[in-house]
Amino acid sequence: MTEGPTARLRAIQIWNKFGGHIVKEITAKSKKLHVDVNELINKRLENATSYGKNILLYFNGYIVRIHLMMYGSIRYKPEKPRQQIRLHIKFDNGSLFVYNAPIVEIGKAEQIEKELAEYGVDALFNWNEERLKNLIKKNGERKIGDLLLDQHVFAGIGNILRNEILFRARVNPERFVKELKEDEIKRIITHVYELSHAFLKRKIEGKGIKDLLMVYNKKFCPICGRKLIFYRQHENKRKTFYCSYCQK
Repeated sequence: MTEGPTARLRAIQIWNKFGGHIVKEITAKSKKLHVDVNELINKRLENATSYGKNILLYFNGYIVRIHLMMYGSIRYKPEKPRQQIRLHIKFDNGSLFVYNAPIVEIGKAEQIEKELAEYGVDALFNWNEERLKNLIKKNGERKIGDLLLDQHVFAGIGNILRNEILFRARVNPERFVKELKEDEIKRIITHVYELSHAFLKRKIEGKGIKDLLMVYNKKFCPICGRKLIFYRQHENKRKTFYCSYCQK
């Protein structure tokens, strides 16, 4: 699953290649085409960014929203079978191909921005510690390990970040939010911000995130040396790693 830092990296790459350039042709296969896609022809790419796990391309009052999820990919030349192309934008300086993306949405900017308003706080887009703290506290009956995957609260956080954030915050994923102390919530919020930016920095530098991972797909705790607990959390069925000694 594409996490927020990867979505932002793709947006940066698209902007670096096509920012300010004009759409000459466009085709899309999607049930979320709210306008005739030909309305984007001769429109200029004004901005490319991300919100949560969504890549957002702005064209003079229109937005193209792309969510790659597990199997979507972005290319700049045709490399896979044509039937796998979900979006093709031919600019005046080259082409953007989106393969196998589950979500390709095209519409007026105000319409899509209204939908996006339902998302939560993104460390790379609309960071607001106080709002995030309030959103967390409103979900007292949920387990923090599950809540971290809720895009209406933690926009952009995926499973790798979830595990790494909780380990650094020293919080057990099975803890209910209502049980968390103020300093524990503060630590979670701090690491949401710091790790999201650290992941993005590594990706931009082309170094990958392997060296940042302390528990994800690991066997032993890097702090105490004990064997990590591995299971799939009941509420989300996602791979979960934690140290029963260091995370309380």
